[in-house]
Formats: sequence, structure tokens, C-alpha cells
Amino acid sequence: MIRDISNEIVVGLKDRLRDVRHMIRASRSDTIRTTAPEGPEVLLGHAARVVDKALTVAEKISISLVSQDPKAHSATIEARSLNAYFPGDSAKGEALFRRDVYYLAKRIFTILGCENPLVHEATFAAVHAAMIRRHAGRIKAATGTNGLAEISSACAILAFELQSGHQAQPLPPHMAGENTPDKASQFLCFSAIALAIGLASYSANEEPGDEKLVESALLALKARQTSLIEATEGKNRTDALSGLFAFLIPVLP
Repeated sequence: MIRDISNEIVVGLKDRLRDVRHMIRASRSDTIRTTAPEGPEVLLGHAARVVDKALTVAEKISISLVSQDPKAHSATIEARSLNAYFPGDSAKGEALFRRDVYYLAKRIFTILGCENPLVHEATFAAVHAAMIRRHAGRIKAATGTNGLAEISSACAILAFELQSGHQAQPLPPHMAGENTPDKASQFLCFSAIALAIGLASYSANEEPGDEKLVESALLALKARQTSLIEATEGKNRTDALSGLFAFLIPVLP
């Protein structure tokens, strides 16, 4: 069965398709900005749009063939709890985590004005593995007690692991480093995702509801940029961010 292909191969396939699509979109944007609306460049732009659409279709087909839950990729993605992402069945949690964080990161980077952001699912698969390998005790404490302090601590660690993993991901040859979101935008993005996961963990709801947890988390952190900057620059970064999360989680929807 095609769906028996290893997750690593599946994730790699999707990321490579997305890299090519990213290159097409970046090239198309450069053409629009630097050329007049006449001549062969227009034809190249039309061709790029056709290839872009073809790659999007190819990605959807690959998902339908190899994903264990193809319908989930077309649903609206929202943050889930630590229990959902780090259950006893680590493979199931890893698949859910990398898929959700991929789409959430793309969404937030777009909200922050980062045009055509490059994000890899493989990055978040590696982050999930790193959380289990390095911070299993923190995860167990958070999922076992459902305590505010434990959840805030685990999610603060997760925010830094997400940023570290994203910064370490290799860039494809077509993409210059200066075109990536700046570090402040990256940290705001991944802190919002981690805080949203904290909100879902502190809630009694097992499945995502109608609340826009990530958007609420993003707005709350943008309103407290000074505290967020202090968390990234202080000596006890994790403790500072954990304290900010512990303050916000009980008061946000």
C-alpha cells in the first residue's frame, strides 16, 4: 500500500514539492516587481502561474495517496493540547504536531506580512522528536497534572525549540537568507503557536472548538512586545517566557 511508505519519505516528498512551488512564487513576485507589464516576462509570469497551480494539485494528490487522514489537510487547522501532540502513541502525535504547526506557522507568517514564507514539515517532525528526547519530564508533568505552571513551562520550552528548529532548517538553493522572516517575527510566530497549545492544554476541551486560539495568542503577545523581547534576551529566557505564558493563559479565551 502507498500509505505504508515511511513518514520520513512522505514528509520529504511534500517539502520538496513545496520548495519548488516556493521558488515559482518567489520568481513570479520578482518578475512582477521588476518588469513592465509587457513583453516575454508576462508570458513567463503566466507560465509560472500554471506551474504553481500544477504543483499545488500535485501536493494535494500526494497527500491523498500517502496521508493516513487526507481529509484533515483540508480542514481549518487550530492548535491542540500537549496531550494530543504527545500521547502514548508518539507516531500519531508527531504526525498531528508537524501538520498542525506547519499550517499554523504559514498562517501566522502571512498575518505578520511575510510574503511566501518557506516552512518545512520535516522541521517540526524534528522538533517533536527533540521535545521527547530532551524534555520528556516537562511534557509528562504538564500532561499529567494539567497545572498552569507545568503547562507554561513546557510550552515556553517548545517555543524556543520551534524557533531553533526553524532557523536550522536548510534553505533551498533558490532562496537567499535575507528573504526569510526576521528573528523577531519568527519568535513571535512560534511563541504564539506555543501559547495557543498552552491555551488548548489548560482548557478541558479535547478537540479544537470555534475559538481562534492562535490569533488570540498572537494579539496578546503583540500587545506585550516588551515582555516578549525581554524573554528572548534575558539570561533565564525559558523562565521569563514561562512566566508570561502563565499570566496570559488563564485570561485568554
